[in-house]
Amino acid sequence: MSSFCGCWYIRPPPHPTKYYQYVPKQYLPLLESEVHSTILSTTSRTVLKQIFKNPSTTETIKECTYAFPLYDGVSVVSFTCRVGKKVLRGLVKEKAKAQEIYDKAVAKGETAGLLQQAPEASDMFSTKLGNIPAGESVIVEITYIGELKHHETEGIRFTIPTKIAPRYGSGPDYGTPAGITAQNQDGIKIIVDINMQEGSFIKGVQSPSHPIAVSMGTVSTATAADPTMSKASATLSLGSAALEKDFVLIVQSKDIGIPKAILETHPTIPNHRALMATLVPKFSLPPSRPEIVFVADRSGSMHGNIPMLTSAMNVFLKSMPAGVKFNICSFGSTYSFLWERSQSYTKDTLQQSTKHVQTFGANMGGTQTFSAIQAAIKRRWSDLPLEIILLTDGDIQDQARLFDYVNKQVDESKGKIRIFPLGIGNGVSHALIEGLARAGNGFSQAVQNGERLDNCVVRMLRGALTPHITDYTLEVKYGKDDDDFEAIDKVTEGLKVLLSDSEKSKFLPSKAKSIISLFDKTVDPEKESVKGSKDSSHYLPKVPTPKLLQAPHKIPSLFAFSRTSVYLLMSPETIQRNPTAVVLRATSEHGPLELEIPIEVLASPAETIHQLAAKKAVQDLEEGRGWIFDAKNQNGKLVKDVYPSSFDDLVQREAIRLGEKFQIVGKWCSFVAVAANDKEIAEKVQGGDEMDHEYDMMGVDEFADEDFADASVNDSMLSAHVSTSFASTTQAPARRMRLSSSGPSSSEQMQTPVFAQPQQQMRSSPITPTAAFGSSSSAPYGSAYPPPPPEPKSRGLLHSAAPPGGALLSASSSSPARKKSSGAFSMGSSKARKASPAAAFSLGSTRGGRGSSTSNLTSDQRITVGAQAISNGSRRSDLRSCSNSLTPASPTGSPPSPSYSPVSPTEASSFAGAASIADKVLTLIQLQDFEGFWASNANHRVFRIMDITDTTTPEGADPNVWLTILVVKFLQEKCAEEQGTWELVVEKAQTWLDGCGYMGVEELEKKASLLLG
Repeated sequence: MSSFCGCWYIRPPPHPTKYYQYVPKQYLPLLESEVHSTILSTTSRTVLKQIFKNPSTTETIKECTYAFPLYDGVSVVSFTCRVGKKVLRGLVKEKAKAQEIYDKAVAKGETAGLLQQAPEASDMFSTKLGNIPAGESVIVEITYIGELKHHETEGIRFTIPTKIAPRYGSGPDYGTPAGITAQNQDGIKIIVDINMQEGSFIKGVQSPSHPIAVSMGTVSTATAADPTMSKASATLSLGSAALEKDFVLIVQSKDIGIPKAILETHPTIPNHRALMATLVPKFSLPPSRPEIVFVADRSGSMHGNIPMLTSAMNVFLKSMPAGVKFNICSFGSTYSFLWERSQSYTKDTLQQSTKHVQTFGANMGGTQTFSAIQAAIKRRWSDLPLEIILLTDGDIQDQARLFDYVNKQVDESKGKIRIFPLGIGNGVSHALIEGLARAGNGFSQAVQNGERLDNCVVRMLRGALTPHITDYTLEVKYGKDDDDFEAIDKVTEGLKVLLSDSEKSKFLPSKAKSIISLFDKTVDPEKESVKGSKDSSHYLPKVPTPKLLQAPHKIPSLFAFSRTSVYLLMSPETIQRNPTAVVLRATSEHGPLELEIPIEVLASPAETIHQLAAKKAVQDLEEGRGWIFDAKNQNGKLVKDVYPSSFDDLVQREAIRLGEKFQIVGKWCSFVAVAANDKEIAEKVQGGDEMDHEYDMMGVDEFADEDFADASVNDSMLSAHVSTSFASTTQAPARRMRLSSSGPSSSEQMQTPVFAQPQQQMRSSPITPTAAFGSSSSAPYGSAYPPPPPEPKSRGLLHSAAPPGGALLSASSSSPARKKSSGAFSMGSSKARKASPAAAFSLGSTRGGRGSSTSNLTSDQRITVGAQAISNGSRRSDLRSCSNSLTPASPTGSPPSPSYSPVSPTEASSFAGAASIADKVLTLIQLQDFEGFWASNANHRVFRIMDITDTTTPEGADPNVWLTILVVKFLQEKCAEEQGTWELVVEKAQTWLDGCGYMGVEELEKKASLLLG
């Protein structure tokens, strides 16, 4: 849409006495919009700054509203408004109270601000500004933090949403037309600084969505610092752009998936700690044989994505193993299934489903996702695990209804239902796909127009074939005490006994009570009748919080290609003991699973982990989960069963407690910025917070003033936390240290913890003169790939995170690496990852031609790359820069998307050497037989695709075996960059080869490699 999105207000009607007047919305000019993000390993901190101006020189604007998107799950931790010379710092309050404070300030003529999360979606926010003086500029700064999605093998994916997704269905109007971009006409500026931990190095930086300029070795806040392989900075190559789709940045980095656990102490809440444990799993179990239902969105909005959808479905269908049952559900305003019930995966059903997919069109109307999911669950085979893979490009209005339904179905099936949403296109809602994945115990992925979908679907299919494990638990190990005893806390044990004796006594037979007079002169009935009305939760029972509050409360299923992070909020009750490790446990039919992760302690107090943990806990509560749902009284009865009428209020009260205590916005908490906040903030800085009350959930209003941990107290809390390493317990505090570009050495920098350092860029170890940047390759979007540095003597602080033997998470029994065909299912790795040295560090590069342009550059110069890819094609003795012309942008500043069109099997005969690798892979997949081999009657087409002229079969060899070996070798050696697409197909082929019992496979493999050159 072309509608302008901005800060809008409504002028008083010209004729106040007339009813039903149309008064158009007026927009404040958006003078500037800027995003500055800092990536710290696997988390990010972003500052969004927007400058508006009241264009009138005579009129004060009573109130204006601005709606904008943020990525689902991020935690808004700071809200500041600058109006003229006034600086208003926000505090988080209960939503109704925040609205009341804002309304009172506006009624008094004071300037005020209010930031709220939309009730129907966690990725949409709105800001209200009251009493903007004539001619004044308004600067709104919003700081938010969040986890980063894992990308493929060694990458992270960072997204900045720029569109408010269109939602199907009726809902509230926020004054902003759906589907429009959230920036001014001059575009938005984006800067992303990347800081990886010491001992790691950045392999590549790319944007599949927009042209970018990448500076390797430095960050934007310290451009004169000595370059280091763990830093980089990326900006829009045109400076700013009118973004028509989400901005996506992918960073490839060494050891990004290694398990680690970080312990943080809160700076203002005495004795309160938080722990974060994060990993990308690596373990191997035999795959399950579930029921898989593909739920494909064929609504009208999919018209531009149907080719991508059909191509993805073809890869899905060809990659499935024998033994599964499957079905295809198409939906729009209605839904339809290929079969009434799921059928076994056979040659006949494969042919039927493939023909069905070729009929796909965007011709089914609206987007009724709920009905399609509900129908798929109702038709499931009850004795099989159900895996739903949802492919959709849109959003729905009533997300909560869908999440509640999925929560209930997953619980009733005892975890036998999982949902894997895949968002397609530029308008998908991250709140929908992420929330549905959390409720459905799966994981989500998103691809924009122009991105490849095939790799995503294969990863999702691998996830769907992962055995169901639903009993993951977390334990905390503590250091040995004076008695040489090692204590262990099990998180789940803290939920057994919760209600206090005083609370329990309310429901026991009571003694005789004193008589109450019916006429008491000391009583004022009018005042007494409203007693407690200001605290809507005064009537609720006391339910103390557990000393270890885990978020998410139930650890989700672990999958390769998907990062899992678990948090613990550790109450002051645990301060007497020092945790040394966390232990993750689970059971499977093949043996117990276990992983112990040593804990690293941040040297300086910080609150980032606390706020991430609190947001995750609040997210649980908002979506119908969380610790309080499993809390029990002394008799073992669930609290929700003891207090059914007030349980929803208990859930809301707990979310408000967490929001106010750790200063995070949510469904029931808002930021309010008024002048009166300054006094409250100052009091908190001077006095600090009191110890948590015994019943921390009791009396929100009564204890609210003691629970604030404001993110806006001082500069160190207002600014983005920037650092380069996780500090150990032996490091000296450096919380308030500030350095210039000529600051201290790298050894001094190591004293700065990753989450504790504010608004600064520390210098790192200088880059060695022997480091080199290789050749460049043309690409329709921006990326950069530096060379690998020499292998460090030590793997850094993350080295200790891996258990002895290198097994990150292992079952009691494992399968040999070579025998995948015997049923071993590898989550963390796959065969045939033998990329050529020239491509070893080009994991995320765009397909296309390669070229190079290098020139000498001294080590202290900044290395800037335009909208082209840099791969490590060669090693040189000094730094090189790659300078290429930028891809011309459209008049709006948005670049053309990479083109992609799948090729059908009927077009295979037309292949020549110029065909892209991606098209060749897709066509070879289509030509594979159901059993897993490539038939010799199609050898001419197959040879043409592989550009092989010698079509003879070696003497004595079976033609089908020879052709299959040749295709497998071609995929492994010539199409390594497409491994995510073909890996399951190759596994099926290797299974067929193993089943043939052919004795000369190794000799044929050598001949195939020689023939391919």
